Parts: sequence; C-alpha cells; structure tokens
Amino acid sequence: MDKMNYKDIVSRKCVFFNMRVICEKAGVNYSTYRGWKNNGRSFSDQKAKLLYETMKNIMNS
Repeated sequence: MDKMNYKDIVSRKCVFFNMRVICEKAGVNYSTYRGWKNNGRSFSDQKAKLLYETMKNIMNS
C-alpha cells in the first residue's frame, strides 16, 4: 500500500481552509505551519497528518 503524502495534500488543500483554525483544532502551532509553508522549514509527517485529519473531520461534519 502506498504511503499518503500528507504534506503535499495539506499544501494543496490549505487554500480552502482557515489554517489558523485548523492548526488550533489539530494542536499544531500555527507559526510552525507558516514556517513550513512560507519558508520551507522542517515539518514532521505526524503534524501534516494531524492537519489532514482535522481538515477531513471538518469536511465530514
């Protein structure tokens, strides 16, 4: 089974969400997310998965 690329998914789908709220609900520091998105700083796959799961949960609610 192929491993999902959560960073790629979050990067493409972030335009549809208020990422400050997504980060807050996922328990991910917003400045960490912005550092990754804007400046290419390191960002763990675990945090990307948390953001992805939070986005998915919001869409399904």
